[in-house]
Amino acid sequence: MTLIDVYKKVVLFLNKQKFNYIVIGGIPAGILGEPRATVDVDIDIILNKKDITGFLRKAEKAGFEFDEKKCVERAKQSGSFQINLGEYHIDFIIASIDLEEEAIKRRKIIETHNVKANFPTPEDLILLKIIPGRPKDIIDAENIAQRHSGKLDKKYLLGWSQKLSDEAEDMRIYKEVERLLKL
Repeated sequence: MTLIDVYKKVVLFLNKQKFNYIVIGGIPAGILGEPRATVDVDIDIILNKKDITGFLRKAEKAGFEFDEKKCVERAKQSGSFQINLGEYHIDFIIASIDLEEEAIKRRKIIETHNVKANFPTPEDLILLKIIPGRPKDIIDAENIAQRHSGKLDKKYLLGWSQKLSDEAEDMRIYKEVERLLKL
């Protein structure tokens, strides 16, 4: 089994179950920006923490593996959990901020590897990459900004980055978006 097989299976599962989600992480960063290696599938999903057990039961029927107790505890503590397929894992981040919910509403359907999946817009992926601020995420955001230079919705990016910076009481996100818009 390859990572592409895992990607296809999880996307087909989410689509069949009609979950509201977007693929985030390295896969869309490679499609919307520059290709790079990744070892997992990351999903941002709208899911009530009380519904984790029901989600996991459906995932188990679809062939995914996990430690249910660990998933439920982690979801309650951190808002994320992980399931597996073979040697690969799928990280689920439960949408918890307004930007995530907006990104899921604004999602674009992109077909890759013969599967249609929900992806964030370039603007939303840039913002979602800047928030954690890890070096690889900043590089992904730069690549997306460069690839979509002149086509990005600057007002949207600046508005959200201002809101996020205000909430965090840290202008890092806003300053980073300003820098990226100059690339």
